[in-house]
Amino acid sequence: MATRTPQQLTLREKLSEAERLTRELIHHVEHGFIPKTQLLRRTTRQGGTAADAGEITDLTVRSTVEKVLESDQFTRQVCDQLNSVLGAIRDDVEHLQGRK
Repeated sequence: MATRTPQQLTLREKLSEAERLTRELIHHVEHGFIPKTQLLRRTTRQGGTAADAGEITDLTVRSTVEKVLESDQFTRQVCDQLNSVLGAIRDDVEHLQGRK
C-alpha cells in the first residue's frame, strides 16, 4: 500500500501522525542523537594531554563523527516530515476558519 501525503489525510489522521512523529523525534534525540554527540565529545577530549594523544586514532574520530552525522540526517528527515504534517494541519484549520 502506498503511503499518503499529509494533504491526503483527514485532520484527525494528521493530528495522530504529528503526535507520532513528535514522539519519535523526542525519543531519537534523547536516546540516539544526544548520546552519540556526547560520545564524540568524550572521544575528542581524551586526547587533551600528551599521554592520551596516542590512545585515539583518526579512524575512531571519523567513525564517531559518521554516526553523529547519520543520526543528524535521520533527525532532519523526521523534522521535515513533522513540518509537512504541521503545515497541512495549519492549512486545514485555516480552511475550517474560512481563511482559505
